[in-house]
Amino acid sequence: MPAILRRARLDAGFVALLACSASIVSCSTQGAAESEIGIAVALDPHRQGMQTIYNGVELAVKQLNAQRNGGAALRMIKGAPDVSDPIRIADTFRDDKRVVGVVGHPESGTTLEAIGEYADTKNGGRNAVVAISPTGTSPALSGANRWLFRVCPSDEQTSQTMARYVLDSLHATRASVIYRNDAYGRDWSRSFSDAFRAGKGTIVERDPYVAGVTQWDAYAMYLKKLNPDVLLFPGSTEDAVLALRAMRAVNVSTPLIGGDATSGLEAYAKEFPTARYVAFFLARRARSPEAKAFIAAYEAAYKEEPDQRAALAYDAAMLIGRAAIEVGPDRSKIRDYIESIGRPGGKPAVMGVAGPITFDEKHDAVNKSVMVAQVGR
Repeated sequence: MPAILRRARLDAGFVALLACSASIVSCSTQGAAESEIGIAVALDPHRQGMQTIYNGVELAVKQLNAQRNGGAALRMIKGAPDVSDPIRIADTFRDDKRVVGVVGHPESGTTLEAIGEYADTKNGGRNAVVAISPTGTSPALSGANRWLFRVCPSDEQTSQTMARYVLDSLHATRASVIYRNDAYGRDWSRSFSDAFRAGKGTIVERDPYVAGVTQWDAYAMYLKKLNPDVLLFPGSTEDAVLALRAMRAVNVSTPLIGGDATSGLEAYAKEFPTARYVAFFLARRARSPEAKAFIAAYEAAYKEEPDQRAALAYDAAMLIGRAAIEVGPDRSKIRDYIESIGRPGGKPAVMGVAGPITFDEKHDAVNKSVMVAQVGR
């Protein structure tokens, strides 16, 4: 294995697309020109729930290779599971001349940390590489730099949908919010609280939590005293499960609605059948031909239903892969290709499996679907 490839194998869960040709560098021991898609997750190696990102990109690579008419092949490359620093990951992929794009990071906080490295701000953008976040929702990512895109809605859109749902569908006027104390949790809770108050709702409590530190049994007792109509939970699936178990132990039946990061609650449908969460893609509600074909291929390959991380990672990988196939490994041309999607005089809007993809001037995907899902339904 070439040394440069070993250096590129960095972390589990954030995705890099790499391309090379004979004129740039030989990418295999046989010296054949090829393009490679490398996946690395910019999270703790033990972070759960990220395998479906690998699956989504792997499936995209397989289909891109089947669709291409000659030219370089595509390959997914996983990183080593012992590096989680997003800046270190970004530096390595940016400096590897074969890298033509990045699918990642999957969370807002790590994306915010890494985007300056992808834009290569220290060198005036000389080695910049495009990055597409599949699930980074923070408003701070909008227009952050010219090299960053995302294929998911922002927290502003999500929070407005959630506020309307809570007020109009649940007829709830008193809400508690407990949020993970990071960029995602803070932004989500702030956006929701603003939208909920604008709709004449009352936030009775808004507090941060710290994973592994917060005492959920004590919080459940506090929630019992507050007796809100609904509990909003922009945090992780793992922490939502702990909170729900603590609530059940003291007979608190307040409906919990998680943010998009709690989609893993689907695995706990039997234990918590009334739990809800924000969803950007639901296989059981998919209607488009593109989504149905993706679901069928995913289930055939992985023997399970795809979640929203898989769908959005697939969409991001397909964008970068198609750009690389059409315009070659030039990073600037790939960035321009992606930026033009759905814009006047540019490429037509793309029908992704998680809905249509058109980028606005801030590189946000516009008019994306936001749903509130009850687990198992």
